[in-house]
Amino acid sequence: MIELKNVRKSFGKKEAQVEALRGVTLTVREGEMAAVMGKSGSGKSTLLNILGGMMSMDSGTYSYQGQPVDFRSQKELARFRRDEVGFVVQYFALAEDLNIFQNVALPLKYQGRPRKEIREMVTRTLEGLGIADKAKAYPYELSGGQQQRAAIARAIVKEPQLILADEPTGALDEATGEEVQEIFHQLNETGKTILIVTHDAKVAGHCQRIIHMKDGLVQDDGLIPDGGTVQDGRSERDGRPRQDNRPAKKSMAAPPITGGKPI
Repeated sequence: MIELKNVRKSFGKKEAQVEALRGVTLTVREGEMAAVMGKSGSGKSTLLNILGGMMSMDSGTYSYQGQPVDFRSQKELARFRRDEVGFVVQYFALAEDLNIFQNVALPLKYQGRPRKEIREMVTRTLEGLGIADKAKAYPYELSGGQQQRAAIARAIVKEPQLILADEPTGALDEATGEEVQEIFHQLNETGKTILIVTHDAKVAGHCQRIIHMKDGLVQDDGLIPDGGTVQDGRSERDGRPRQDNRPAKKSMAAPPITGGKPI
């Protein structure tokens, strides 16, 4: 689904230049749920921004669904971000002057969908995430967990195949973070491909794969075996192949269903 080859990205000029990515080569299969870990400055957020078409690369190639992503065309990049990718960030990035329904509807409006379709898709998504009763509330009236659910709703309402999350539990307490992580797990079960940048080993432990970055390079990359743990951003491997015991993936057309009580 995603294939990067020798991707490089620098910031600054001459003596002040910093290489954020120093030749990253990476493949992500459709339906994977992977954590990207590393210390601050390791290049993980830069990698996520390039994957989402938010930032250009200096050199290298990026293929999505077998097609090259053209960073030279702003029109193509805008279409890619609008239609293919859902973003979730640490501090929610909700528009404070819009209610939750209006915030979640924004991606659909950018796509030019009819008003009736927008209403149906937003309502279904809010119901699936357990916050339909907050549709008319404003972000400042919600708890942190509810705001992150709203941010996730905005990311998935347009039904993207790829979801990119940058420290999605970083502003939440541990219990609420666990509930948000379970939402990502259930979205992955519907077939979504999910990449999560995180410093939290517990968050990474929910993923099938850890991509560990250091100094702008992928240093360690592998599956977490059953019974394995995550320590200091690395999976503790016991030599056994990972067995995927999750339920069969649901239809891609199915609405997001999280179950459990709302945060």
